[in-house]
Amino acid sequence: MERTVDAHVKSLRAKLKKTIGKDLIITHRGFGYSLEDPE
Repeated sequence: MERTVDAHVKSLRAKLKKTIGKDLIITHRGFGYSLEDPE
């Protein structure tokens, strides 16, 4: 069960990349995730 969040983030990343062509989810090791637009 500890990998549940990772599985959901992976799915979200795939959907974002397919929809808008970018991966907006940034992993902050030891802290979590954030949404950032690299532009």
